[in-house]
Amino acid sequence: MPAKGEPIIPHQTVCRTEEEIENYLILDGDIDAFFLKSPFSQFEVGRTQLSIPTSFIGDDKRIDLDDHLASELILITNRRLSEGLTRQAIHRVGTWNVLAVRVVDSTGDAPTRSKSQLASDIFDDAFNLDNAAQACSKGQLKFKAASGDGVQNGVINVSLSKTMSSYQSDVEIRNEALSLIPRGADHTFTILVLPDSSRRILSGAKAWFPGKVSWYRDLFGSDPTYLLHELGHNLGHDHSGNGQYQLGDPTCTMGGGDYTTHGNDDEGKMCFNAAKTYYFRWFLEYHKDVDPSTSAYDGELVGTNDVVNGEISAGQEMTVRLHGRGETDLFMMYQKMEGVTADIASDYESTFNNHVVIVEQSGDSQVSWVKASLAPGDVYTQEDWNGGTLVVEVCSITRGRPDVAKVISFVDGTTANPPFCVDCVDTDLKFYVNSKLKRGGCRWVSRKPIRRGRRCNKGRVSSMCPVTCGTCESEKYINGGQKFLLNGSPERCSWINRTPDNEKAVLCSMNDVSQLCRYTCRQAHRLD
Repeated sequence: MPAKGEPIIPHQTVCRTEEEIENYLILDGDIDAFFLKSPFSQFEVGRTQLSIPTSFIGDDKRIDLDDHLASELILITNRRLSEGLTRQAIHRVGTWNVLAVRVVDSTGDAPTRSKSQLASDIFDDAFNLDNAAQACSKGQLKFKAASGDGVQNGVINVSLSKTMSSYQSDVEIRNEALSLIPRGADHTFTILVLPDSSRRILSGAKAWFPGKVSWYRDLFGSDPTYLLHELGHNLGHDHSGNGQYQLGDPTCTMGGGDYTTHGNDDEGKMCFNAAKTYYFRWFLEYHKDVDPSTSAYDGELVGTNDVVNGEISAGQEMTVRLHGRGETDLFMMYQKMEGVTADIASDYESTFNNHVVIVEQSGDSQVSWVKASLAPGDVYTQEDWNGGTLVVEVCSITRGRPDVAKVISFVDGTTANPPFCVDCVDTDLKFYVNSKLKRGGCRWVSRKPIRRGRRCNKGRVSSMCPVTCGTCESEKYINGGQKFLLNGSPERCSWINRTPDNEKAVLCSMNDVSQLCRYTCRQAHRLD
């Protein structure tokens, strides 16, 4: 019987295959002991689930929980509904013990790194698996060296029964190696490191998805970037693609864009793209969900490094999810090469560094795909989005603490009062008030503070001097409403609006005009 306060584990279970066919499976062995020794403790009726490799299920549909491989291969998770998202809670937060296994064949062929070197690579180096995970999660995900029988600094050796060339697949090696792990090893995740001679059947690295086991060919098991990528699969994340290449997103650990450390296991600092970061849910207070067809986005994005360093402020976002009825979700994030995100494959630096990157992903545990990488002034559009054209524009990127990308998004033709990329500034042009030219312009408005409020309320003076009048929030997207002097002639923004498109573009290229006739010139910019 479980001790007081411990969950009572039912001894019957209903399971579904990947094809959603319902099956009854029989759990054999010491069921209570299997569950209660697991680090997973949040058992919930109707939500706790087991992920079991079909190869581990007997012909009689029995699962032997006393089998040594059961704790290695069976993943216990919860499916929970939170804020409209179905999330697999699979070790994405918490501290987890990791066991590294040096796999040696019957002739003594072994990985290049010794036990002590491998322990240093994975757990102790200046850049290692644990501090890479902690850096990206701000300490919410930690990987520590396992302990227990025969384990030294998180590492053990196991000896196979055959030569490496005798095995037909990496799966065969994996299963035998797992069966040789001592029962007393206290761990959740297992990393198997094979000799380089396994290259015939293992090109780089693989992992259970989701699961607790990953396996690597030789030096790939010493590389924090590869380690975090494969454990990312264990944690339920699929790849991050770009173009036609499923690993092509150079900003994300689940892609990498063919990033290479050139044999240096202290290179490769990168975290996760907007979609993966969103579903990790480490920074909920800085995520925002927007349906741009009903409510435009007009905000500031802050990159991962500045977020984990605590430089982001309330009202700023780390990631934004753009969603709409029947549309595949888009996620956007500001990407900058610094600190925990210092590395991008060199071929992509000019097109992804200091850009806002938009990726598409259809849900948790799915492949993401880069849709756009935007520099200041760049616009991404997607037609037929909930009855209009989705627009995402990067207005500016400003260096500071934090670095900030100013971004707007809306659905053209659907969103009411869409925002524009404009700075809120007072006009330098002279303008008329009650048919009288005020040669001092906005300086006239501010000259006597005691009269400022009354002067701002004359006609539409506040729309000419929104900074002085304190009306940026309501007037930065509309045209200045007073007649103004342009090249010696009195004009209005409505006159510019009536000019042919080519002339309008020329007039709006003048800084004074674009800052004053904000709505008209923004419309002209869209026509371009």
